[in-house]
Amino acid sequence: IYTFLMHPVLFFFRGRPVTTYLVLYTLAIIAGAAVILILSRREGLDLKEVLASIILVTLAAKFGAQLYAVGLSFFQNPNFFIKHPYRLFRIFRTGGTYHGAFIFGVTFAYFYLKWAFKEKFLNILDISFVGVALTQAIGRLGCFSAGCCYGRPTNLPWGVDFPHLGLRVHPMHGLRIHPTQLYESILDFLNFIILLSLYKRKKFKGQITGYYLINYGVIRFFLEYLRADGGRGYIIKAQSPLLSFSIPQLWSLLMISGGILILRFLPRQGKRS
Repeated sequence: IYTFLMHPVLFFFRGRPVTTYLVLYTLAIIAGAAVILILSRREGLDLKEVLASIILVTLAAKFGAQLYAVGLSFFQNPNFFIKHPYRLFRIFRTGGTYHGAFIFGVTFAYFYLKWAFKEKFLNILDISFVGVALTQAIGRLGCFSAGCCYGRPTNLPWGVDFPHLGLRVHPMHGLRIHPTQLYESILDFLNFIILLSLYKRKKFKGQITGYYLINYGVIRFFLEYLRADGGRGYIIKAQSPLLSFSIPQLWSLLMISGGILILRFLPRQGKRS
């Protein structure tokens, strides 16, 4: 599986490379959308409206991921990008960042889904996060194929030497590093299984949303200690990763806090209504 996933180009179409990253991310979105549509059908939701919502939220998340990456890069090195503004366009053309996708996607989804589904808003939100967990699990395999989102050097037997980063030589080539993409993929698959099993016996609307925020927040917070790729941004930057505190870790703590608040207060609102 390593050999297959670590091929940056899966095949050529009319002389142009089709990357493994692109194929896996496309499959990830399709798989997540399929889960959302299947669960929505069981809930008796309008599937045409659900499909339209998936497309719109996905586009908003994609734009947010790219815009966040551009903003974070500029914030970290404004003088460089003022002199070389075209480099920002290159960053915008990348896959972007998860937290940018989450912030923009959830913000758009909150207003759009609340308008489109009204009293069933929390139902579709719960369903969506089950699908998102699966999308992330498959999507991280795409990150592994591209060599991005990579980890720190390790002596562990499963350490990986990436020959490439996208279609370029990997900056860590020659070193065995943590396959953090696979770590997260496994944990995201586990999160998907947990959320799906909880969904079948959930006690109140919004419960799955709360658990997703907590679960993924914890996953990402601790994996940050093993990540070595640049462009993440740090609030506290120390020589030891254990003493550092990254911007993604801040977002993770906010997600965990939001999930805890949802699980604590939404059941009370349900009893009052």
